[in-house]
Formats: sequence, C-alpha cells, structure tokens
Amino acid sequence: MNEDDCFPLMLSQRECGALYIDIRTAASRAEVANILPRHHLSEDDFVAGFPQLAKWVQDLPDDIPPTG
Repeated sequence: MNEDDCFPLMLSQRECGALYIDIRTAASRAEVANILPRHHLSEDDFVAGFPQLAKWVQDLPDDIPPTG
C-alpha cells in the first residue's frame, strides 16, 4: 500500500492500514459488508478507493458455514 492508495477517499495512512488489515483478515464477503460501515465506507467508495483489495474480496465465500 502506498500513499496514493487512500487519496480519493482522504483517509489517513492509519485509517487505510486499519481497513486493509480488517479486510485481509475477513473470512467472507458478509464479514467485509460488516467491516465497511465501521470504517465509514460505502461499498462504492471501497471499490473506487481500493480496487485491488476489492478484487481480493470477490474471491471470498459469500458467508462462513456454521461450525459444529
């Protein structure tokens, strides 16, 4: 991640780093959908501001199957 990654959204490097970690540790797209509001991002803003990360999210399963 470089300084330009967060420019369109005007997020600080700390905010971008926290979002990146949260998204990369998500196990499903449903979890990502819950993460975005915590970072005050719409899905459209996320896709526009983090296109590579958004592509990575597309490979996640829709939801995590229940355990047990």
